[in-house]
Amino acid sequence: MKPNRNKTVLLVFSLSAKIEAERKPLFGGKKQEVSTQFFDLLIKNTLEVANKSSVDVVWLDETQQHGNTFAERYTNAYKSLYTQGYTNVISIGNDTPNLTASHIQQAVDAMATKKVVFGPSIDGGIYLFGVHKSIFNEDAFKNLPWLTSKLSNKIHSLAVAKNVPFTVLETLQDINTKVSAIEYACANPNSVLASFIIAYLSQRSKKAIKTSNNIVSSFYTSSFLRRGPPSL
Repeated sequence: MKPNRNKTVLLVFSLSAKIEAERKPLFGGKKQEVSTQFFDLLIKNTLEVANKSSVDVVWLDETQQHGNTFAERYTNAYKSLYTQGYTNVISIGNDTPNLTASHIQQAVDAMATKKVVFGPSIDGGIYLFGVHKSIFNEDAFKNLPWLTSKLSNKIHSLAVAKNVPFTVLETLQDINTKVSAIEYACANPNSVLASFIIAYLSQRSKKAIKTSNNIVSSFYTSSFLRRGPPSL
């Protein structure tokens, strides 16, 4: 953990790769080990990005989270960090591979003058959420529509309604389903994660799933011929 100079902490709120694979079998129920390896890569990438930040970093997996529901566990994590003396808690998950240190720094900078910062996901959720201690309300926080496509809009509308100064970051794509995994691979063909996705998804899945921009079929037949050096 880095020295705490500005009372801001970055919370990596994540399940372990094994549990993520059980809940999100992206590569099929019979390929649990493959899904685990994939989430290992995602978590490693997330922690590398997090550790480039200018603030303290705390990673909480299921062995350190407390509560019966996601909302309870997430709320308790924020409460615990405020109790430890932090003024700003900025959280991220492990499923947004295009998240960079720059996004995190933008959030840290925003919290110097704002009370809320969030990064919307394409599916309507969020990939980053920063909340100042002064406006944290346990009941309201717990009752947000977590894990739904309404979350980003709800946070935005509440901030506007309550006149809370806020910043919205760039919208990014997270990976929670097989479709989102393929869409990510199409958009980032030179990445290590894309190579992994392409290598392990079955031929049947490749043919069955189409993206809205209709480029999946051509991607699988030609992307390897165009690829440069892999990068995360």
